Amino acid sequence: MIKHETELKLQAYLDGELVPGEAGAIAECLTRDAEARALFEELKATRTLLGGNELEIKLPESREFFWSKVRRQIEREEQKPAAAQERASTAARWIRFLAPAGALAALALFVVVSLRNSEPLLALDDSHEIETPLEETSSFSFRSEAAAMTVVWVDSHRE
Repeated sequence: MIKHETELKLQAYLDGELVPGEAGAIAECLTRDAEARALFEELKATRTLLGGNELEIKLPESREFFWSKVRRQIEREEQKPAAAQERASTAARWIRFLAPAGALAALALFVVVSLRNSEPLLALDDSHEIETPLEETSSFSFRSEAAAMTVVWVDSHRE
């Protein structure tokens, strides 16, 4: 059985792609190995059949123009990811700006709403009573609107 490397060298010898030293070694191999010679003859017959029956296709434009079109298309395709990356980069910049700005706006809105509704949750005034188990206790309450604060003084009259 012929090695795969020898098969490849036989094909290269047939195509005239070997350097003179390797070509001589393959020619010598063909004289002493019948299996290699049979494979070489089969490759030669296949090449002749394919070469004689191959359809010739003519391009409507010159070879140089065709390959220049291919090159231009490749350049356009290479530029597309750069443009898409630039759009993504612009969107990322806007997101990096708008995310903190939105958080700051939400915080400012929260502060404004909470300052507008500055009513205390529990306001003590004269209408509220304080109950105590001590018999001799009195209380005094004071409300300051400017300070938004109520002070209650409880006195137990103990001595």
